[in-house]
Amino acid sequence: MTFEAPSGNISTGVEFFSYMNSTISNWFMPGIITAIFFIAFIKLIYSTNSAARAFGSASFICMILSVLFRVINLVSTPFMTIFIILTGISIVWIHIENAGGSPQ
Repeated sequence: MTFEAPSGNISTGVEFFSYMNSTISNWFMPGIITAIFFIAFIKLIYSTNSAARAFGSASFICMILSVLFRVINLVSTPFMTIFIILTGISIVWIHIENAGGSPQ
């Protein structure tokens, strides 16, 4: 499998990640953010002993990263939207968990 050589100088981090992203058909940064999500979720689930809080924290971290990477055009809008939706779901999940059960 051959890849195109970068045209011009790659002198900044954004140019490097843009080149890496274009080399792997725009899956480099989404893959990095997804890996960060799973690593953060597994780490936080053991430190907080709450799946809802771990999911919420990991979703929020990745939402912030995906918004920042969307601004510099390293991820697509649908990928960013997925983490915004996951963060919203986690807010509801944490609220339900903190409510203490079903209403009577």
